[in-house]
Amino acid sequence: MKKIYKSITLGLMLVALSACGNNWLNLDPSTSVPSDKAITDYYSATVALNGLYDGIQGSSSRVEYYGARMFYTGDVRGEDMQARAQSLRTSSTYEMKYVLDNAPVIWEIPYNVIRRANRIIQAVEENKIPDATVDQLNGLKSEALAIRALVHFDLCKLYGAPYSVDNGASLGIPIVLTPLELNALPKRNTVAEVYDQVISDLKASLDLGGLKTTKNYGYVNSWYVKSLLSKVYLYKEDNTQALTTAEDVLENSPYELWTAEEYVDGWNTKDTGRKEMLFEVINKNSSDWTDREGIAYLMYEEGYADLIATQSFINMLGSDPDDVRNGILIAPQTNEDLIEQYGNTPIFVNKFPKANGDVRLNSLPMMRLSEVYLIAAEAAAKLGISDKAAAYLNVIHLRANPTASSISQADATLARISIERRKELVGEGQRFFDAMRNNETVVRYTDQNDMQLHYILIPESQKFDRTYFRTLLPIPVSEVNVNPNLRGQQNPGY
Repeated sequence: MKKIYKSITLGLMLVALSACGNNWLNLDPSTSVPSDKAITDYYSATVALNGLYDGIQGSSSRVEYYGARMFYTGDVRGEDMQARAQSLRTSSTYEMKYVLDNAPVIWEIPYNVIRRANRIIQAVEENKIPDATVDQLNGLKSEALAIRALVHFDLCKLYGAPYSVDNGASLGIPIVLTPLELNALPKRNTVAEVYDQVISDLKASLDLGGLKTTKNYGYVNSWYVKSLLSKVYLYKEDNTQALTTAEDVLENSPYELWTAEEYVDGWNTKDTGRKEMLFEVINKNSSDWTDREGIAYLMYEEGYADLIATQSFINMLGSDPDDVRNGILIAPQTNEDLIEQYGNTPIFVNKFPKANGDVRLNSLPMMRLSEVYLIAAEAAAKLGISDKAAAYLNVIHLRANPTASSISQADATLARISIERRKELVGEGQRFFDAMRNNETVVRYTDQNDMQLHYILIPESQKFDRTYFRTLLPIPVSEVNVNPNLRGQQNPGY
């Protein structure tokens, strides 16, 4: 942990980290000066706030969080997407044969984002922004609390066992609520403690009244925070709260689903066209992107063509040829080697299409209204409220194919909802975490006759459930080497 905070204090990865594309990009970031001097007025506080969003994505050299790795870690460790070949950027994560020394890392940049959030919260609470109004102060703190909650939640999903394993009794990640000193040696909190803190932060963010209730393109608003809260409740198995909170968003927010006719082009449209996007990290120009290391370029045929859909997913989605979501799967079009290898097989998930002439300018979808419907359906099903489960599930099912038969209450099962989540959210970093929290078995292939598009994996990574130790990432070796408290709290198997 000392490594994290030392590197942040020295201003590592500050100017290059960009996400929101406004005029603050031309300013000296507040994190480039000592934290006790950085935020002194409302102007510098807004610079710091934009730097907070900035950090979520990362830079062209550090895509450790939502720039790329958080997305593909949630996809290629499942059964619906895979690395295309060995030695690509996603290969290690997909193969799941990593050990402590070479495991994927999603740690330093997320904690950098938490530190930025904590500095804003601290500045508000210690009255370091004397020229701000009460509404402005509440807005700053509300957004910082929401982002801090998101990051703790993400880290806990990566390094802590699902809440449902033992009601959160096992170790999660260190909860960090203040800008830590360089010599701080925090310990891991339990998963339950992390979830309690995440929920507390999200509720506090809402209770302050500083969040906008209108659409706030590129920034969090009250509807995104409520949607995230419903998701956290779902992960915590608090299905009553998950359903109630999701329904608030579905019934009262200004967002609406794309129609079936709009679905494919919806991924292509900026600003007002992205009407079901509750929150995106925005790229407006080339000072704002993660360049060739970003998730869009990794999924692009003319980019690195790094991760692709699995044959089993292609078959599952294609079982209904009238499902509009088939339109986001495309076969190789220009690369002769790929055309020769895959032919007309639609291997590419085109949720990051060429935008304004370049895929690297795509925004990053953090949450869509579609997911909120599926949260409500799943929570209702787990509560035994079959009519609501079917109703919410059918909204997504019939949007995908308006001519399909409705799903009956009897068929609105958790298994059926899981399939709909897979179809709807592929490429958005969800499937692996869904499988783990619901104790599903991930089956890539069972023998060499069933490999399809997969390449050879070690046996334990071909088919596994959440008892497989590699479903949790190890606490990074660079952290355990400097923090004896973490060294004694490493995840099992490493």
